[in-house]
Amino acid sequence: MISNTTTSLYLHNAGCKFRTATLGFCLASMFALPVNGETLDSRVGTLSFEAGYPTEATIDSLYDELDFQRAVQAYLWALPMASYGAMADAHKKLGADTHTVIVADKLAEPRQLILTANQDTVYMSGVLDLRDGPMVMELPAGLLGTMNNIWQQPLVDLGGPFSPEQNRGGKFLILPPGYEGPLPATHYHIARADSNIVVFYLRAVPKTKEDIPKLVELIHTYRQYRLEEAADPPETRFVSMAGKDADFLTNEGFAYFESLARYINENPPREQDMAMLGMLETLGIVHGQPFEPDERMKKILTQGATVGRAMAKTLAYAPRVSKDIVYAYPGKRKWKKIFFSDPTFHEPEYMAIDLRSKYAFEAIGTAKSMVVSVPGHGSQYIGAYQDSDGKWLTGDNTYRIRLPKDVPANMFWSLTVYDNETRSMIQNEQGRPLVGSVHGALANEDGSFDVTFGPELPAGVPEQNWVQTTTGKGWFVYLRLYGPEQPYFDQSWIPGDAEKIK
Repeated sequence: MISNTTTSLYLHNAGCKFRTATLGFCLASMFALPVNGETLDSRVGTLSFEAGYPTEATIDSLYDELDFQRAVQAYLWALPMASYGAMADAHKKLGADTHTVIVADKLAEPRQLILTANQDTVYMSGVLDLRDGPMVMELPAGLLGTMNNIWQQPLVDLGGPFSPEQNRGGKFLILPPGYEGPLPATHYHIARADSNIVVFYLRAVPKTKEDIPKLVELIHTYRQYRLEEAADPPETRFVSMAGKDADFLTNEGFAYFESLARYINENPPREQDMAMLGMLETLGIVHGQPFEPDERMKKILTQGATVGRAMAKTLAYAPRVSKDIVYAYPGKRKWKKIFFSDPTFHEPEYMAIDLRSKYAFEAIGTAKSMVVSVPGHGSQYIGAYQDSDGKWLTGDNTYRIRLPKDVPANMFWSLTVYDNETRSMIQNEQGRPLVGSVHGALANEDGSFDVTFGPELPAGVPEQNWVQTTTGKGWFVYLRLYGPEQPYFDQSWIPGDAEKIK
């Protein structure tokens, strides 16, 4: 204890004398930072301050780092919009518009780069620009799909047992953001969009290849048009994808942010996005304003896109999630779930931001039906990225996956291989990226299926049960079950891991 007495107590600090009465000031002076300068060693280098104020060099360094960090986080956060924006751009380039859709009437092809598409179903897809006003869609019964806003969140399931029309067909009325105009007296299933650009896709699901021609005919009965044209709708046009090259993938590098700025301008700001839109503002991306970055910002955004993509890839292939959540069969197999969140990625307490980025990097499109598990209906997906020993799957090795007999799918099953860079169907000399029931997979005597993956067809393996991979390239595989049955859900049926056999 220090008492207040008349005895003079001299404390020497930097050559100054202080009496007891000024002890508090003296102690503060002893522990204060030097007035002539301060340096901090940090992960971004040495930072210098003078009298507590940053030097010019430190200001430049920290703003460069701040903008870079925000660019990386903006890349990760905006992936759903960037991916669907690229989808919309590719559709328009192919001719899709208010009255035109595209259709894979010869099934999707590896030359068409699109995230985790399949070659089992007949795809039809389109993009609606609701700045043209409300749109009408007339769906025939028997299709299965979804409609998403530009943020890749579901607006309405289209077709299938989880759609409002419950697979019976019907009319959908798609309303623009904030629409307050008149509504028709005719009954419609109404979807209110919160973005001007919406993307949709529909599948016609075969059991065998012989079903495909009649499913293509079914898809061609689909109609779309403006609500104001409902009294006399114009013809809907269908653009065939057969034999065409196409790139539906997200732009990379600086182009990522160039296109993102355009998508932000094309769609109204939403309250749920305000914090991240504030970050984009500091990078020069603002709704209603031109994007005109200087050379410094272009360099930072390019670097941010490079690191952001690397982080997104890591989130996709090595998610930092509990094994009990990410693995379909924890402790038993290497198969991982593709999707394990609410389709909006909004948990009760937060947005699942890493899972959102993970999914948007690897796959595309969400639907409310993705979180509904009803035996015999819909579809289920799981993916394998590693072999039974936990090593990444590559084209340098040959692997076998065994599916036990009685594969639990009342429509079809398939194993489709994807290039891990493009996340699109693998391109090979064989010309086929999958093995499955639609494509004539051959069963073993006991009813099980052995599917082989490797650069060359091993002796004794049926060609129908082999997918050719490429030496030096990584890949992953999706198991699709359409019409999944109870043994899948209760796990009395479990697929084998990828076993390295060569």
